[in-house]
Amino acid sequence: MGPAEIVASLKELCEEQGPRLTTEQIVAWIEQHGGFESERELVIFAKKMKARQYARLLEFEDEETRRRIKRLWSFHDSEQNRRFYADILEMPDDQRRNLVREYVRFTEQLRRVRRAMADYFAGQQFFDFYTEEDAEEPALKPRRQHA
Repeated sequence: MGPAEIVASLKELCEEQGPRLTTEQIVAWIEQHGGFESERELVIFAKKMKARQYARLLEFEDEETRRRIKRLWSFHDSEQNRRFYADILEMPDDQRRNLVREYVRFTEQLRRVRRAMADYFAGQQFFDFYTEEDAEEPALKPRRQHA
């Protein structure tokens, strides 16, 4: 069973265990169901995950917004059937500024979604509170520097 099959079959675990799962339960379930048949397969998968983690750690700090964003963005090239990374420093300045502006806008929206979902699962079921915030367009404000 490879990574794609594991993810596809996690539905079974969710149905068995109910609403609250821990990482440990997921790991034990993968091991019980013969995930990663060979150690070699596991090593290859772990290296890919580590490479992706390192790629996410490389950051670009935008002088205008004072925001840090990922410098490398991965995409799948369907012609070559491979994943590649695009470096935002290779983009023209105006295109990069637009990308950063949109990134900031989307991360603010995502932050509200995550907060709403966390509150929902904590028992505070008031989605209407968050949807009213969406009417306001988030302003581009510089992020505070941590000392």
